[in-house]
Amino acid sequence: MWLSRYFVMFALYSVLGWVYESTFCTIKEGKWENRGFLYGPIVPIYGVGATGITMVYDALQNYAGYSLNWWQVFLIGYLGSIVLEFGTSWVLEKLFHAVWWDYSNMPFNLQGRVCLPCSLGFGAAGLLVIYGLYPLMNRIVTPEVSVWKELVSLLLMALIAADAALTVSALTGLAKTVEDMEDNLNRQMESFVQDLREKGADLEGALAARRERLTVQHTEFAVHRMGPLQKSALRRVKVFRPGKNQERQREYLQRVVAQIRSYKEKKKK
Repeated sequence: MWLSRYFVMFALYSVLGWVYESTFCTIKEGKWENRGFLYGPIVPIYGVGATGITMVYDALQNYAGYSLNWWQVFLIGYLGSIVLEFGTSWVLEKLFHAVWWDYSNMPFNLQGRVCLPCSLGFGAAGLLVIYGLYPLMNRIVTPEVSVWKELVSLLLMALIAADAALTVSALTGLAKTVEDMEDNLNRQMESFVQDLREKGADLEGALAARRERLTVQHTEFAVHRMGPLQKSALRRVKVFRPGKNQERQREYLQRVVAQIRSYKEKKKK
């Protein structure tokens, strides 16, 4: 079936995207960076983008009989990447209050979700996919229906679905952890303030230090409670963007991730 063919392409493109993203970020940061949203060695957004432009090219070139020029392929990759990156970033933020890339420091960016230089780069990547990788993919994943292709696509689908389920479970569990941290801290602060008032002590000087110390303690406790899968998912988060009324949540999330990364660096040493 054509669906199996494109799904195998999606998986292969996702792996290639992970190789590129991890290699680029490792060279840039000077240390190993395991990039991606899921645990496995795949970056689905690359798979979706590359498979999408392949399907459009197939539909126009092979079925509609319309021959695309190189600049049209570039334009499809450029515009498609804008829609895909912006939409994916928005959905991830709404679901998890987190995004896995941030272009805020790049020129001509839109809400840090997309930027002109990267979109132009993805347009060029569209040329690479169609004129470089697509002929190779056609030889690997032939249009003909075969049993092995169906089995491989089903296996890849199961693995990616399991990976996605584990990732989503880990990230959604974090929201409950943060809420519990905030509730416990508020109860302890209320008790602390009541004790100070009964003793007639000065509140202003003691509150900030007390809250900071409790925040650190709660963050360390939350990190120790997390499993390796949840820590792995959080290490890949680029920036947190809770709503305007969730600044405390943002602070906790940033502290938790900083603590996780700190533990990882200590283990390396």
